[in-house]
Amino acid sequence: MNLYKFINSKKTIYLYLFIIAFIIAFTSSYNPFNFREMHVDSSVYMSMSDGITRGLLPYRDLVDNKGIILYLINVPGLLLGRFTGVWFTQLILFYISILFTYKTALLFGSKYKALLSTFLSFVFLLAFYIVSAGAEEYSLPFLSISFYIFTKFYYSDNKAINFIELIVLGICFSCAVIIRLNMFPLWAGFCFVILIESIIKKHFLQLLKYISGFLIGTIIITIPIIIFLKYNDILNLYIEQVIIGGTSKGFNGTNLKDIINNFYGKITLTYSFLPLIYGLYSIINKFPNQNCWFHIAYTLSYLLTILFMSFSYIGVHSNLIIIPFMVPAFIFFINILFSLFKKSKFKKTFLFFLIFFTLTNEGVGKNIWVIYKSIFIENLGNHLFYTGNMIDENTLPEDSIISLGYNAYIYPFTKRKSASKYIYQGSGLDYIPNAKEEFISDILINKPAMIVVYTGVDNIEQYNHDWHAEIYEMIHNEYYVFAKNKHFNLYKKNT
Repeated sequence: MNLYKFINSKKTIYLYLFIIAFIIAFTSSYNPFNFREMHVDSSVYMSMSDGITRGLLPYRDLVDNKGIILYLINVPGLLLGRFTGVWFTQLILFYISILFTYKTALLFGSKYKALLSTFLSFVFLLAFYIVSAGAEEYSLPFLSISFYIFTKFYYSDNKAINFIELIVLGICFSCAVIIRLNMFPLWAGFCFVILIESIIKKHFLQLLKYISGFLIGTIIITIPIIIFLKYNDILNLYIEQVIIGGTSKGFNGTNLKDIINNFYGKITLTYSFLPLIYGLYSIINKFPNQNCWFHIAYTLSYLLTILFMSFSYIGVHSNLIIIPFMVPAFIFFINILFSLFKKSKFKKTFLFFLIFFTLTNEGVGKNIWVIYKSIFIENLGNHLFYTGNMIDENTLPEDSIISLGYNAYIYPFTKRKSASKYIYQGSGLDYIPNAKEEFISDILINKPAMIVVYTGVDNIEQYNHDWHAEIYEMIHNEYYVFAKNKHFNLYKKNT
């Protein structure tokens, strides 16, 4: 009896939520039990964060087009425990996201259904967990907290958002948008509908309270960030690289046909169509009931989220930010399936769901295979440490290096500084004025002691003619092949 009470107690629910967070964090490439090669995007973010721990400034000493909060989040973990510290940071942030997702789910169903929908929303969407410690992952806590506050506004008995929650909404909004500019649709959709509803119902004083609280929250984050950027004389660089460069990259697919194709591609990824079905059905079914306003805001926010991801083709990982929207949808479909099995026992029904969602999900199978392969077949992270040590042992402390290609894998594994602030080339940097010319000039003048080229499993060098043609000519004339392995070619300067 005591065991039964423990299993079903409210406190034990938090243990279940932690287990879900641990399952998700275990798939991370920074998992200390299973360290693996980072995603290309992760390599850049980690190199930016690592540079900050060495006293370098983002945008001045190292160039990228994401917001500074993304890099700062990794800094405490790197200082305390390197990649293991980053992994613990991920675990904490995952737990926060999962906790507020569960709290949101409780507004729609019992604790068992809430726990099941939370489990499905995270574990069965592992297909989206590709870029470890990336922009989407680190924005997820802010999205989850905000989605919970907006949902509680409509579903709680006392329909109101208190002033502290309004400030929290503003803080979460600022953090997410600073991390990546196109994270705003969740707040845009809900705030727009709340604005319209307040005007229709003539709740003007309440609306003034909403606006002032939200603005205070945004100021709490944005003012210190602006002061920091201004104090370090990198505000103009931030505007050039993140706001102008990032926006240009984010809207590079403005061709209508491409936008439609991207939209279709995003919304048909693993279960991503469910929120749209749920939202449209609920609007039609509940109109004009009270909660119809919630479903209008929910559907509008979701459509805006997918739309702004569709202006530029972004990988599967970008769909990570739709997880908060999945909770009401999963509970809706869980209720339908439960009604079909209402005469059977809960355990039998739960087993059916588990088998069904496992068989129809590619994310779970893919991650199980990746983890199995990296533990029992080959450790894909070892070559990063090995290559970094090789560079340090065969160069001087004052020497510089450069990595050619779209990645920045090697920098966090070596003590040598980059010969150029353009630690990777092409991709987002194509939208920063004079970036290519500055990079080529840096390398031709500074002549790094060692040039690193990632070859990957196919042993093929990443070569970008626009960025690297003159560099390869210099390599041919002034460098020799120092080492080659399965993942890197190292070229050392002739002495």
